[in-house]
Amino acid sequence: ARVSQPRPGRRASFPDNLSDPGPAAAIAITARRFEITLAGRTATMDLTRLPGRNSLARAFTLALWQACQVGGPAGTVRTAMSLAEAIHRFWRYLDATDSSVQALAEIDVATIEGFDAWMDERGQHPNHRRHQMGDVVMLLRLADAGEPGRLSEEASRRLFYVSTRPGVPPHPRDAYSDSVRVALKAAARADVAAIVQRFRPALKQECETRIDRLEMDAFAEIDRVGFITVKNDLFRQLYGARNYAGISNEGLSDWMHGTRHLLLGDLIALFVLLSLETGLEIEAIKTLRADCLKNPSSGYVEIEYCKRRARHAEWKRLRVRDGGSGTPGGLLRLAIQWTATARGHLKSEQLFTYYCRGRLTDVVLPMQSARKVWVKRHGLQDDDGKPLKLCLPRLRKTHKAAWYRKTGGQLRRFAVGHTVEVAANHYGDIPALRPIHEATIAEALMDAVEDALQPTVLTPEAEANVLAAPSSAQPGFPQGLATDVPALPAGEQDVWLASCSGFYSSPFASSGEACPVPFWGCIECRNGVITTRKLPALMAFLDFVVDQRKVLTEVDWRAKFGRVHHRISAQILPQFSEPDLAAARALAASQSAQIYLPPEAGLA
Repeated sequence: ARVSQPRPGRRASFPDNLSDPGPAAAIAITARRFEITLAGRTATMDLTRLPGRNSLARAFTLALWQACQVGGPAGTVRTAMSLAEAIHRFWRYLDATDSSVQALAEIDVATIEGFDAWMDERGQHPNHRRHQMGDVVMLLRLADAGEPGRLSEEASRRLFYVSTRPGVPPHPRDAYSDSVRVALKAAARADVAAIVQRFRPALKQECETRIDRLEMDAFAEIDRVGFITVKNDLFRQLYGARNYAGISNEGLSDWMHGTRHLLLGDLIALFVLLSLETGLEIEAIKTLRADCLKNPSSGYVEIEYCKRRARHAEWKRLRVRDGGSGTPGGLLRLAIQWTATARGHLKSEQLFTYYCRGRLTDVVLPMQSARKVWVKRHGLQDDDGKPLKLCLPRLRKTHKAAWYRKTGGQLRRFAVGHTVEVAANHYGDIPALRPIHEATIAEALMDAVEDALQPTVLTPEAEANVLAAPSSAQPGFPQGLATDVPALPAGEQDVWLASCSGFYSSPFASSGEACPVPFWGCIECRNGVITTRKLPALMAFLDFVVDQRKVLTEVDWRAKFGRVHHRISAQILPQFSEPDLAAARALAASQSAQIYLPPEAGLA
């Protein structure tokens, strides 16, 4: 057996001087308040509002501080906030149940199980309950590791698992349909075109009025500082002058800053277009850096991004097209150009630096309201004609679904940035692609049925080989088919559209019984044998089938004659030469109507 070799190791380096975290931890525990910096964001963890239970509060503060350090489970500020919220919820449980727990050593199995039951009784969603329970259990594990022996042996063993209560299987995030994808792309491209026009330098105009002079002074303040607040004297004077002149001031601040910086609504269009074009995760797009474009060559460029979920392999690269604004590389180059001024004011390396709520920021703020406004402004609708609920993480699934269709479901081409198993389970097995899978299965079953039930076609050459070979050889017939070979060319076993190699051994009836299938069923029977002698009957029947198209609707015609028409025209007739077909057409035109005669009719 082949033994897999371990990966070669990499040389690790550590700083020469590492500060002792002990004093910082002691200060955090004493104050129950400390600052954290995770993924480029800074926040303050505040547990000072926890009422009473000072000893237990210090233990949880130490656990939270450890979780927020380098290598801890809290990789982002949002995760740290979730852990702090879980601590407050655990405190509310202790107060609501009049628990006597005051220290870490007093927490037992009943206390932990009681917290799970308390959340369940309050009607929390099972998955949200398990998430909160997992946060508290993780903090208790850290507290137990920080103070070994404080928890009882039973309580420590209880921390091996989160909960015994079942959760609800999550519904897989589905992709948007092709029509919605096209509409989203069109709306995003329209916004990008509008941003391009907005950032074009305006022609210099003379200050003819007081409003013009105030606007120029306000723009100069924006260029100097980066933004202007609504409380600024220049802005107030401009606002009052416009109001006195009867000019609407709605959206004045966004209009002024929008000529220098991106706005929150602009980010939605850029995120939608980048995700649909590249398939990048939304969280990765939000944290792109200004130097994310690497190694441009031959119309392509690499996007360097950080995927924090990929532990120990966070930094990745994706090769995309590079050119005009219609390519991902060109779009990112425009974004780098548009955000250069804001990044200069903030001294930030984040790409998406923009103006929002009276200030410049390089942190992507919540977009719920902005998404609704963007959807309403573009009139986007879902497949049911209702206003579209824009979920940005679904855009990646939408891109993957489109790529899946383009690659024809070939998993090795489809699995970009994933293993084949992950690509198949997470991105191939989604509701949006289910019709494709079902249609593929149906086509495969139909192909199998057609292969199993198709008749034997004997061209003149094959028929000559049959006559020349011994009767036991049965050349040209399926293996194991019991047939009277000499009787076939003589026409003794003829039915209307074919010769029958086993009228009393039909696959559609019990052995010894006559075949119950209508006459055109012969061409879908393994006992059927098609020779040149049957070509005139096939031609006549094919003409009849084609004529029925004039009488029946297309749906009815396909249901009744679609299969037999395909079988004759696409599978049987092409096996004969053109002279044989021409002779059969002439003979069919000269003969009277064909009739269906079973073999026993000739024995009467």
